[in-house]
Amino acid sequence: MRKSLLLAMTLSLLLSGTAMVFGATAKKAVKAVPKKTAASSTVQLAGNNGVFGTVYSIVKSSPIYFRLKSAEFTTGQVIVGETLYAPGADEKLLVLHFTLQNPQKSEQPIRSDTLKFTVVDAVNTNHEGDERWGDERNHSEVDMSLKPAQTIDIYTCITVPSKGTIPKLMVMPPSDNNGPILRYDLTSPKNKVTALKAPFADPSDSSGYTALGVVQGKLNVLYPYYDFDFAVEKFEYTTDKLDKDEAPEDGTRYLVVTLLAKNKSPQNTLLRCDTIIPVLTTTDGDELEYQEMLLASANRPFNKDVRMGEENRVRIYFTLPERVTPKTLAIKEGESGRIYEFKVQ
Repeated sequence: MRKSLLLAMTLSLLLSGTAMVFGATAKKAVKAVPKKTAASSTVQLAGNNGVFGTVYSIVKSSPIYFRLKSAEFTTGQVIVGETLYAPGADEKLLVLHFTLQNPQKSEQPIRSDTLKFTVVDAVNTNHEGDERWGDERNHSEVDMSLKPAQTIDIYTCITVPSKGTIPKLMVMPPSDNNGPILRYDLTSPKNKVTALKAPFADPSDSSGYTALGVVQGKLNVLYPYYDFDFAVEKFEYTTDKLDKDEAPEDGTRYLVVTLLAKNKSPQNTLLRCDTIIPVLTTTDGDELEYQEMLLASANRPFNKDVRMGEENRVRIYFTLPERVTPKTLAIKEGESGRIYEFKVQ
């Protein structure tokens, strides 16, 4: 009797459950797809010694994930938005490439004051990072809102001395009370800074971290020169008429140097005779200043606003006595800029 009653109750429940299953519309469960963020187990807190490629959580009050991918030295131009950076003869640029990721559930503003960069040079002098960050995708200046889990690739540059390495980099929150400092030992094999290359690297420094103030140039090679890249293409002597249809005086001749100029600035930039400072040195040690910058194929002065990326071929010329032999042509970046020296051929 008891078994029959239990059997009946069990059968009733099974039939009832079956009716509920087949009488209702089945709904497929939807599983939320987690947003991709740096795995929490791989994120370290700032305050440790930093290692290239490792993700760190910085800024205590509003966390941001920071990863320094690489660093390099350069004597060339670095463009961030509408700004061009060009180091002087006693300077080079330390370029940092890093990523930022937003680990928060709300959007987070990102701009150049989100973090602070400071480097310490070989004589223990601090050099502050610049106020501008560039977007690796298009070189625009970074000023945006980063969505949850979104990552952006960024670069920035710091002007440092031309001699020697930079032993230390510090990455800091925007204020002293907003979290610990992340320190990178840039002399560590784990944090290898890409060295300068020839002809800009001083061969007396085997590390490649010292930049030359005077660079030995070769023909038909572009070299950075403030807003422009310049290449010396050829040297020619002539006694023909040039600027203002004037021929050289008796006993003299013209040395004509053909240059290729490419505007590296993000803005239109004026190219004319005072854009460059070329000095011709003779075998006797005398220095001669050039006369004028002319069009490539017409005897008229060159004076033009050049667009970004535009190339122009120009001629500059010097007046030489017949018996004077030119030795080197130096193109100077102003009074404090790097010098590019070419043998007259």
